[in-house]
Amino acid sequence: MSKLLVIGGAGELGRSTVLAAAREWSGGREGLWATYHSTLPDEEPLNAAQWIQLDCSDHEAIRETILKINPNGVIYCAVPKHGGASGKGGDKVLSGIVDDVVAAAEASVILGARFIAISTDQVFDGKLSEGQCYKETDEISPTNPYASYKTVMEKRLLTLAGPIVICRTSLILTMHPMGKGIEFVVKCLRGEMGEIVLFTDELRNMTFSDDLGSGLVELAESTCEFRGVVHLVSDEITNRYELSKMLCKVLGIEMNFVKSGLSTESGMNRPANLSLDTTLIKSVLKRTKLRGVSERYG
Repeated sequence: MSKLLVIGGAGELGRSTVLAAAREWSGGREGLWATYHSTLPDEEPLNAAQWIQLDCSDHEAIRETILKINPNGVIYCAVPKHGGASGKGGDKVLSGIVDDVVAAAEASVILGARFIAISTDQVFDGKLSEGQCYKETDEISPTNPYASYKTVMEKRLLTLAGPIVICRTSLILTMHPMGKGIEFVVKCLRGEMGEIVLFTDELRNMTFSDDLGSGLVELAESTCEFRGVVHLVSDEITNRYELSKMLCKVLGIEMNFVKSGLSTESGMNRPANLSLDTTLIKSVLKRTKLRGVSERYG
């Protein structure tokens, strides 16, 4: 029986990955394991897998868990609280993003299991001209601690000799239950943040977590031969202001509190154009379609 282990299965992306695996993994639900740090997930993912409590900072526990299950694939979705582009980082965040992931990858490599890690579009500086997209082979230049730690993670994983895939994602969207990216915009629309400006020049390949979960599961299958870095995102490039307009239509909310603006005029030092090229991922994935906002709700 083919076995899959999802590390960090109770978080936003992990939950969607567990549910995708329950539907699509070649080993079925009987071959599906997932870990949680402190709180078990809600009933739907809880019933979809066999759950194990795991503190990812305990590297011996990581190794023991992986070696005991002996999976064919490992998807690492766990992530420490980091604050994203505005986070200040620190040793705990660095260890959670780099050391914990590498420990799991090393144990997976011993078994010959496929190991799937999550990175970010923020490894780039966002200084592209309009209409351009970053390819996987383009030089990385992070502008914040979170992204810097992800670049270290990528480099260390790529030194390991094994079937490792590093998936760079963008802004992750989840409608039910509402994830961080959607929740922030909805709060803005409802006036919970007062009047607020959402930028039109911060370009991202926003992707829904259920599609990402399906893509991660497909990449973890032993039938997938791809190794290396890939941009696991939809091909639609958009911004949070356009997302807010779409959510107004979907949720029936009036656009009374949100205005459009430019990040470059805000005084904030944030990456602007983080558009990612999707040519490679389209050639790798055979069954999964990564849909953008317009295709999903247009």
